[in-house]
Amino acid sequence: MRFSRMKKWATAGLLAASAAVSHAGVVTSTLSDFSSDLGLWNDWPVTLNVGQFNFSSPGNILSATISGTFGNGYSNTTTETFVYGDGIELAYCSLWDDCSTNGETAPVTAWSYTFTADQLALLQDGRLELTVGKEYLGVVNLGSLTLELVNDVPEPASAALLLAALAGLGWTRRARRPQA
Repeated sequence: MRFSRMKKWATAGLLAASAAVSHAGVVTSTLSDFSSDLGLWNDWPVTLNVGQFNFSSPGNILSATISGTFGNGYSNTTTETFVYGDGIELAYCSLWDDCSTNGETAPVTAWSYTFTADQLALLQDGRLELTVGKEYLGVVNLGSLTLELVNDVPEPASAALLLAALAGLGWTRRARRPQA
């Protein structure tokens, strides 16, 4: 009788452990360089569509970071620019910063943004729309943009452990049944 009770506790422990074990998965998406049309040089303020990240994220998104550069292969710099993702300001290049057209010989300027816990809900639909606000004369130049998502994904080994625990429970119940 005592052995049977120990089997039940062991099986319950395996079941609980398998349900709790998971690991982080990383999903990375990239958009290519963006440069606004030269015909828009004198137009400002203007909102321009940069592109959209489309991604599949199994599990819950634990964190998300987007990164890029002001400046690209076309030009090392950009005009005064706000970068938005689903309406959230992700980055800003002021006319007085090295990222802007006042320093044509400056190297590209890297930037990154980490979403807050509240903002992660915006990413649950599997897409992130990027726009820029052009705030002065000139061309908007962005290097490639990278979105990195970290999510909790059930580990395959834990799924196997869960199945083993369920099989053990079934075997225990079957062993207890009276024989006819």
